[in-house]
Amino acid sequence: MFGAICAKRAGADVLLLEHTSRIGKKLLATGNGKCNLTNLTIGRGDYRGNHPSFVTPVFEQFTQKQTLGLFEEMGLVWKERNGMVYPYSNQASTVSDLLRAELERLQTKVLTEVRVKEILPVFSTNSERRTKGDYIKKGFLLKTSKGDYTADCVILSCGSRAAPKTGSDGSGYKLAEKLGHSIVEPLPALVQLKAEGNYFKMIAGVRSDCRLHLYIEEKLLAEEYGEVQFTDYGISGIPVFQFSRFAVKALWEKKRVFVLCDFLPEMEAEALYEYLYKKKQRLLSTGNSEDLLLGLLNKKLNLMILKEGGIPVQSKAAGISEKQLKSICRLMKNWKIPLKGYQSFEQGQICQGGVDTKELTKQLESKIHKGLYFAGEIIDIDGRCGGYNLQWAWTSAYVAAVSAALEQ
Repeated sequence: MFGAICAKRAGADVLLLEHTSRIGKKLLATGNGKCNLTNLTIGRGDYRGNHPSFVTPVFEQFTQKQTLGLFEEMGLVWKERNGMVYPYSNQASTVSDLLRAELERLQTKVLTEVRVKEILPVFSTNSERRTKGDYIKKGFLLKTSKGDYTADCVILSCGSRAAPKTGSDGSGYKLAEKLGHSIVEPLPALVQLKAEGNYFKMIAGVRSDCRLHLYIEEKLLAEEYGEVQFTDYGISGIPVFQFSRFAVKALWEKKRVFVLCDFLPEMEAEALYEYLYKKKQRLLSTGNSEDLLLGLLNKKLNLMILKEGGIPVQSKAAGISEKQLKSICRLMKNWKIPLKGYQSFEQGQICQGGVDTKELTKQLESKIHKGLYFAGEIIDIDGRCGGYNLQWAWTSAYVAAVSAALEQ
């Protein structure tokens, strides 16, 4: 939608083909329905891929400021929170409706429920050099479920395999492959992780502010802080999403992956031990082990830690040894969570992988076929949570669309 608008504004004759019944479905789910449309503090480290530095020259062509300026022209009023930008309405539908209205204002032709089956480069023989068998490319032929279309340029912005119910079903990868492009293995990203352990049903539904350290083959790869959500299968929440792409890739490669969870990141281990020791002294006559942990964590987490530490819940606090106190501290500060898998594309917010950036110019044009462009999540670039992926969508769409329009 954004690319079609930018191409139309740049003077191109635009046809937008959508294989679902309505354009913009996936946008409605972004930001938990609030549409975190960009982030004011974007840096190179916020993007991943086989070649993450690829984003730098692309962002130099269209920034967050330019994005917000264009949305303001369409009528969007926005607000910012911790660098994250949302429509003032707190509704993703506001952004989708504004894009749809702008398409209509520009009289852009949009066809829905049209599935593109194949994209073929069209060549014609150069009459002056016919004997040499030379050919000149004259555009593309698009074979669809509702007839054939021709175009001077084509932009593939079909999304990934994440959230296929919204129309993002991975069909763009097949079109790109048929055109000779390499696809980096698509895998879920910004997704929940499955863990080993029989205690997760016990703590399902608990939310706790934690510091997480992701290890792959004993090597620390990432660290995140925030609210972790414990489920009956493992871990979820923003800090998990932020490093999930690394965990997923490693698990897919059959590597050993685990997370160390600090339930009390604001308290040093020594301070925690001193707190527990002093509290134990106060509970010598009456308290039990559950009373010892009361006031620290969610009750379910406290009970889990006692159980994993081999301490009966109703045992007297006075009977807890120094060794057991140290064990409690270790479990609270370094809870080890071995990972065994990840949720599917249906649950993933985005994908990692896609069209190899080595085969694209900084204008996002194919190095294989002149006039073929790519934009958005179909490219092997994925971002952190916080508006980074939508900004990549806007920026890549603008760059591809304007470059294509100027080529016509």
